[in-house]
Amino acid sequence: MKKILLFAMGLMASASVFATDLWTGSHSVWWENTLSVEADKFSEMKVGDKIVFEFTVQFDDVVELKSNGQKLPGTRYHQLYTDQTSFEVFSTPAMLAQLKATGLEVCGCGYTLNKIWFGDGKDNVTENTIWTGFFWMDSWSTLEIWKECLPESLDGYSAIRFCSEAGRTDYFIKVLVGWDADQTIADRDAMTMTNDYAEIDLTALSAQKKALFYASDRVMIQCNKESGDPFNFTSIELVKNTTALESVNADATAVKCYDILGREVSDNTKGLVIKNGKKYIQK
Repeated sequence: MKKILLFAMGLMASASVFATDLWTGSHSVWWENTLSVEADKFSEMKVGDKIVFEFTVQFDDVVELKSNGQKLPGTRYHQLYTDQTSFEVFSTPAMLAQLKATGLEVCGCGYTLNKIWFGDGKDNVTENTIWTGFFWMDSWSTLEIWKECLPESLDGYSAIRFCSEAGRTDYFIKVLVGWDADQTIADRDAMTMTNDYAEIDLTALSAQKKALFYASDRVMIQCNKESGDPFNFTSIELVKNTTALESVNADATAVKCYDILGREVSDNTKGLVIKNGKKYIQK
């Protein structure tokens, strides 16, 4: 695995960033001609690191990231345009666990991959982050995250936060799974708005509305800057139900066990599990 030391020089100080090559070459991507990167290539990758894809676009189309034939958790719908030369994703806990277990598959159509590498990204990614990155919200922009970003159930969570750099509460936001009126989960009138995030209170959401999160292959976050400046959405966070946590904390010394998607499972679960940050295969 090749490592490159990149230097960024400033007037007052200098900083260094390590980047690790995952793949280099020339691969024309079509739906029937995907590119695979083996799981062991991600052994040194950390939560929050970014993966950068460098390519030449032949015509406007899409790219999908998968692992083991399923959409990669923590990723979103990517539309490609002919003036693009790269895009990046930032690893969530669920994404990294999946990459280390079954590797990466780069799918889509209309572009030629030249290089894939990973390096330093964000340092504020937590176990409750289901998507993170930078998505520019301007005039009716829509961030589309794959349903695989979500946990298997929203039970045990009290809220979902859509974090931004807006620094204000006067923008429009709507969370939906489709464009019909009955496919809207919540809009700004039903959300708590702060300078840092918009939040859906899951405890006040009906079972029917909760089910909408899993009713489509994606969840869409639509925004409009209104009278203010455009801004970046930076992450989507789950907020755990503190009441449920109190009962869990009664046995705080117990070793917690997780599956490869970062979901807590029982200690006797069979298959690949993670305990204290290490992977085990239980039979």
